[in-house]
Amino acid sequence: MKRILVVSERNSCRSQIAEGWLSYYGKGEVEVSSAGVVPTSLNLDAANAMVEAVIDISAYKSKGFTALNGKEFDYVILLSDGIKHILPVFKGNPRVYEYPFPDVAGVEIEDENQKKVEFARLRDELENFCFDFIHHKVKPLI
Repeated sequence: MKRILVVSERNSCRSQIAEGWLSYYGKGEVEVSSAGVVPTSLNLDAANAMVEAVIDISAYKSKGFTALNGKEFDYVILLSDGIKHILPVFKGNPRVYEYPFPDVAGVEIEDENQKKVEFARLRDELENFCFDFIHHKVKPLI
């Protein structure tokens, strides 16, 4: 079983969505965790966007690095720009990949329809990324 850690700034949206998709596509092959540099709480718009894709992340909790309790990882995926230099040292010498995605949760979007569109776009982009990551790094498609 491969262990994957997904990291973003707040562990409220991008990393939570990616955790859901990686767990879905890697079922039985991966153990996925997520964390944030400065954890806050799960973004409800992100949770709603995932429910539309029939994946429930509403029970996910925002976590910091201390919650990982020295866990080893095979892969660390960074979804925020400029955070690699502040990561802790992880056990197991994981491969670290930087794939920045837009921080839609950190942008004030007043129009509710536009907000829904932006979160759906992020969800779909992360789905494609996670599908490819699992099938290129963990379990190749036949």
